[in-house]
Amino acid sequence: MSHPVYTFKTTESVGTIVDILHKVTHNGFAVVSDGDIRSPLSDTPDTFGRMRGLILRSQLITLLQLKVFNESPDIDVIRAGLSIRSFRDTYPRYPSIKDVAITDQERRYTMDLAPYMNPSPYVVYMNTPFPRLFKLFRALGLRHLVVVDNRNQVVGILTRKDLAKFRVEMHKGKIKVEELAISNELAVNPITRACP
Repeated sequence: MSHPVYTFKTTESVGTIVDILHKVTHNGFAVVSDGDIRSPLSDTPDTFGRMRGLILRSQLITLLQLKVFNESPDIDVIRAGLSIRSFRDTYPRYPSIKDVAITDQERRYTMDLAPYMNPSPYVVYMNTPFPRLFKLFRALGLRHLVVVDNRNQVVGILTRKDLAKFRVEMHKGKIKVEELAISNELAVNPITRACP
């Protein structure tokens, strides 16, 4: 599970969005209520705001490229021209955040993410059993699964990569979960090493 979680408010500053997209390579971000962002002095330091939706990196980059900023003089025209096609035109090679030019003035602008986020992504509670998580990812083909507490506060995000670290075996109605040892080093087969 990814923790701490990088979240965006429903109305977020362009500078914050750009900085986070440069900092991390995550493809999905939880969107939380504007007033619910966690303070370091909070009495619930392991939560990151009340869950409102999920937005993808590709959507954010598209919105930045099209300059869908609340302070734009022609924002109504820009929003009226946006359609699902605007987000799918660059599929499957979405642009990088490095390809987006944002001025210092634009960094101070804000973006309303609510119209573009998925307001009802799949979420699970912190105490959800592993086999159920595994079944959700397999059956629904999910990429992201937001983990919330009993107050709908974001506590983490699960990805397929998080689950790939485990092997699940089912035998006679019993489920066995085993954590695999993952190494960042590439294993070299002695036979392939000898080949030129």
